[in-house]
Amino acid sequence: MMTSDTITGKHFSTRAWSAAVGLMLLAAGGCSDNATPAGQLATGPIPPEKATLTVWTFLPSNYEGGPEAYKGLLADFQAAYPQITVNLVDMPYGTYFDQVRNAVVAQNGPDVITMYGAAQAYSYKNGLFPLQDAIAKDLGGKLKFVDENYSVDGNLYIVPTGTYGYVMLVNQSIFAKAGIDPIKGMESWPAMLATCKALSQQGIQPMASGWKDGFLLETYLYMITSQLMDKPTLTKWVHGDLQLDDKLFAEAVDYIVQMKDAGCFGDDKALGRNMYDDTSNQYMSGGAAMVVSGTMGAARHASTQQPTTTVVPLPQVPSSAHKSLIDAGAEAGWSVTKWTKNPQAAVTFVNFLAGQKVQAKLWEEIGVPPNLGDFKPQTTDALQAAYLAQIMNPENHTGFAAFPLPVLAVVERNAVPLMGGTMT
Repeated sequence: MMTSDTITGKHFSTRAWSAAVGLMLLAAGGCSDNATPAGQLATGPIPPEKATLTVWTFLPSNYEGGPEAYKGLLADFQAAYPQITVNLVDMPYGTYFDQVRNAVVAQNGPDVITMYGAAQAYSYKNGLFPLQDAIAKDLGGKLKFVDENYSVDGNLYIVPTGTYGYVMLVNQSIFAKAGIDPIKGMESWPAMLATCKALSQQGIQPMASGWKDGFLLETYLYMITSQLMDKPTLTKWVHGDLQLDDKLFAEAVDYIVQMKDAGCFGDDKALGRNMYDDTSNQYMSGGAAMVVSGTMGAARHASTQQPTTTVVPLPQVPSSAHKSLIDAGAEAGWSVTKWTKNPQAAVTFVNFLAGQKVQAKLWEEIGVPPNLGDFKPQTTDALQAAYLAQIMNPENHTGFAAFPLPVLAVVERNAVPLMGGTMT
């Protein structure tokens, strides 16, 4: 994902971008809260008549070699279903959700779209079919991170594919110069805070930081709230039964402030200077010992500039409900629009993208780990092995997609004053 991307993972930093766009959709997107019953989505064999599917996505250009990989997938689909022509539109992320919003309002546009689940998809529900009854039988039980992508109305608006996982990329050379073992220095929450203080005392910024857009605060919020949620709590959160005034969320913010007070993000003067995407440049130039990363491709790209890069998890906070969890979930998902004139073809294409052959091919060609429980990864180097060891942990989950968009907008707006110490 390295052509127009940052090492932290464009589709994770800019996930929060969709908060503002999606928030507008809450006002513009429709009048009814009544979900269309899943049974109204026509499924079954694709009719023999020739037809065209239009697909909107931002995924191919997120990866080096992504457009070519998806071109090959389309050729495979065309060979299997010659009566269907797929017109895939690879769109820039910055304007993507604006375009989706406009299509939902107009009830006209593509047949299939890339979308995030849970609260994110719920904001676009007036234009999306529920898909829980449309997932292919051979995928039943194989797809991971399905339950946490349901929306509060009880519908699954995406079929989740690919896997991301938030980790810390560590420049082992910087740690060595400081006389700190990166594994031991990050093995526990107290050890990490001590590491931040020790690095800072030697004039080294421990973690790349940029707060102006609020995305970094959101990222750490996802990582830590996932640690604090056991399975029942995560279920309540996804179902909308866990409120934002719960102490869990204040506790998560307190832990981030602990990191700030320990000097993990540099001095106060630097706290408001950068955007989230600037953190990659800071790490790549050797200006910080660590940076948050969400994808395998980001880790690989980092290692081209900082060859001693390795992967470690953010330590478990003292009140974590888990032993070794990282925030990990589906990379994204695929949705079918309510106005499609080719529903059988659209559903078939979505299931095709979620299938084992396609997900395995994307792993082999552009390094996206499949969202499949029976995936047996083949690693080619130490960095890849270290990352996969974290991302394949069965303890992992995420509550990211269940964060309501208005809440993310508030987090983004107040990140600088909070981290700068002018807001309690």
